[in-house]
Amino acid sequence: MSTLKLFAIAFICLAFTGVAEAKWWIFGQTENEISTRYLYLNGVSYDELGDKVTVYRETLPDGRLVLRGKAGTTSSQVGVVQVSHDGKATWQEAARSDDGTFEYGFKPEIGKSYLMYVKIMDTTGKSNDVEATRKEVTVSDQNISAVIRKAMDALVSAYRGEDPRGFMAQVSPDFAADASILDSAIRRDFTTFDNIDLRYTLNNVSASSGGKVFVAISFARSITSTKSGKTLSDKASTEFVFSLEGNTAKVFSMKNPLIFGLSDAENVATGSVPSSEPTIRISNDEIILSNLPYGEDEATGANPTNLAVVSLIYPELTLTFDAPASVTSSDYKRALQWSTSQIGPWNDDTDPVFSQVSLTTFTVHCRGEIWAAGTIYYRLALEKISSGERSSWSNVVSVGATP
Repeated sequence: MSTLKLFAIAFICLAFTGVAEAKWWIFGQTENEISTRYLYLNGVSYDELGDKVTVYRETLPDGRLVLRGKAGTTSSQVGVVQVSHDGKATWQEAARSDDGTFEYGFKPEIGKSYLMYVKIMDTTGKSNDVEATRKEVTVSDQNISAVIRKAMDALVSAYRGEDPRGFMAQVSPDFAADASILDSAIRRDFTTFDNIDLRYTLNNVSASSGGKVFVAISFARSITSTKSGKTLSDKASTEFVFSLEGNTAKVFSMKNPLIFGLSDAENVATGSVPSSEPTIRISNDEIILSNLPYGEDEATGANPTNLAVVSLIYPELTLTFDAPASVTSSDYKRALQWSTSQIGPWNDDTDPVFSQVSLTTFTVHCRGEIWAAGTIYYRLALEKISSGERSSWSNVVSVGATP
């Protein structure tokens, strides 16, 4: 083979390699964002804890540090999630589900510090900003939870006893959302609720280098509406931040789902803890249960309740529901949805209404073509005509048996 031919072949190979590398480089440098949708260290928001964190042995479940989160990408799939607690010297694979949620735990030694990082890689090999997940964690055997329990017990006692002064005595003057706003919200709670029954469990206590104490709790409660006489109950988890003042702790901030100050949740809460369970909210002076993300169920201030079937004379189905007195047909319209499953997926019911006694009592065409499923489920929201914003969804009702 001549020197010229060898040179030509070598040139082509180099050119092909260059193109291939260029294409791989372009593929690897896409705008795909890889990050954590949320991240919690023993139930406390990871991002809020600061660079240095102290956790307390007495609150560690089974003596373990547990990191839970959800990984996500914008245009690819999550390939692997790894955690290091020795400053990147070694990496351990976290247990992961198909939806991106992951968990990693280990048993730390008391008094020892651990340098933690989280690495999320997509199927192309691209990773998140690992340095942004750096956290120095130390485990202490100090009994700080006794201080927090004392503060929480005082808050709960004052709230159940409808004692606003006693409650505000447990709140820091530097309360993140303004102490006067919280004071006003607490007093409105007491005019809205009766028979407040509130119980909590302290799940975790962590302290940051900034002097704040982060607290994760779970709670169960029931309250009775002074307006309707109805009693509602819920269970959920939430977070507090306390400021230490000597040997006492004062509330610095609270997250949704709030257990105090629900009457002005928008201005009292400084964030939200993810929850799939319905929680008690106040909307338009009405107490409701909702599992929508916080803020969305306040979009219209008009939330339908007590959806019920009045009659079914096939093919006519008559439904009724309750709505706040401020809701009128000139400002709102119904948004009815149906499904063959109690949990969806949901479809808009676009068939014409047969008759309408009022906005809250109306007759629709029962969907006979899908009755082969055996049961049809309905739910309803109210839509503001001027803006198209919808309220939270009502309870779900069912219509069963094939005609």
